[in-house]
Amino acid sequence: MKKTLLFFAMFIITLTVNAQDTISGFSFPLNDTTSKRPNFGLQTNKTYAIFKEDTATSVTDTITFTNGVTTGDYAATATKWDNGANAKFWSVKFKAPNYTNFKISSKQRSGGANSGPKNFKIQWRLSAGTYADVPNGAVVLGNDWTTGVVNQLAVPITGQGTGSVYIRWLMTSNDDLTGAAVTSLGVSKIDDIIITATNTIGIEETIYTNTVNIYPNPSNGVFNIEASDAINEIMVYNGLGSQVFHSNPSQLKSSIDLSDFKAGFYFVKVRYDDNSYYTSKLIVR
Repeated sequence: MKKTLLFFAMFIITLTVNAQDTISGFSFPLNDTTSKRPNFGLQTNKTYAIFKEDTATSVTDTITFTNGVTTGDYAATATKWDNGANAKFWSVKFKAPNYTNFKISSKQRSGGANSGPKNFKIQWRLSAGTYADVPNGAVVLGNDWTTGVVNQLAVPITGQGTGSVYIRWLMTSNDDLTGAAVTSLGVSKIDDIIITATNTIGIEETIYTNTVNIYPNPSNGVFNIEASDAINEIMVYNGLGSQVFHSNPSQLKSSIDLSDFKAGFYFVKVRYDDNSYYTSKLIVR
């Protein structure tokens, strides 16, 4: 199975055992700027993007999308980590009033030929506060997706109220994987970010993982799409990122016919009337 399907299955198992909601999550399903925003989590967080930042210069660097944990999927990727110790970092933002017991998971990787930073640590802060270290949040990377893994790490967030919370993965040394100084070409990647927490008041929040129902999936090429809001645009991309289908249905129900295309996996991107997006995989048998 492809990464996204395994990814969501893992969420279901984790949340059932720990009774936690997914607050925000990034699996970067498309080689597209819309992947900068979370593709599942609380409705209130769906517009908050991931950034690569530098506190020394207040510069927000360009993020691209390159091969991720599984072939055919993507990871957020950035360069320009040179001289970045305690200044350059990945960051995400979210809101989670009435939640506690926060946990975070992520996977990081340093480039091979262009080796990026080896050492990071995870920190958190409130919108009006300063960053604090997450206990046991030091992350040592390798040129793989198994070394720099954090799984359900407890984050001691308190007092968030209705304000924003920030999580960052801060570069803590200028060493690359070889022990040399990171250059401006050094590559750092991050993938499969999950932030979960426990609801303290028992009121069900709106989760947007399942705002679109696509069935059957896998199929012989004909897929039905049902959405909770009117669909303005449907775009389908092949595994190379090329658009192979486009329509503007302006309705809650529609269909996609890919029966003339080769068997394999595709990505569908649905745009709502409010210009928000939903992305998912399609498997043609």
